[in-house]
Amino acid sequence: MNTIRLYLILACLCLLITACEKKDCFTPPEPVVFEFVDTEGNNLVTTGQLHKDNFEFREELGNHENELVEYGIREDDRISLPKVGWSDGVIQYKFLSTIKSFSFLIKATKNKGCGGTTIEQVTLDDVEYEQKEGYILVILERE
Repeated sequence: MNTIRLYLILACLCLLITACEKKDCFTPPEPVVFEFVDTEGNNLVTTGQLHKDNFEFREELGNHENELVEYGIREDDRISLPKVGWSDGVIQYKFLSTIKSFSFLIKATKNKGCGGTTIEQVTLDDVEYEQKEGYILVILERE
C-alpha cells in the first residue's frame, strides 16, 4: 500500500513540475521603420526622389565586408526593415542613396523568459532625424 502512495505522490510531483515549465513562446523584434523627407517635410518616396533603384541598406560584417539588407516600401511610403534586430548586441548598418548616405546602429537585447529580441536603441550618424511613435523621421539633404 505504501508503494502505491509513493508512486502516486511521485506522479503528482512530475505533473506539477511539468505544468509549471516555461511555455514555448517567441517574440520577434518590431521592424525598424524609416520615413525619409526633404527639408520641407515632403516624403521622398512619395515625390519619387527615392525609389528601389537609387537606395539600399547594408549590414556591416567587418573586414570591409557587408551584406544587402531586405526592406519593403509600405503603403504609407515609409521604409520597413523587417529582418533587423534579430541578433543580441549592437549591429552597424549603412543607408546608401543618391541623395545622402549615412551609418546607423541597432542595439537589441534578448527577451527574458520568452525567446526573441527587443530593439532597445537605433542611432543614426551624420543625418538629422527624430524618433517618432513607431518610426524614425529622417531629413535627407543632398550631399
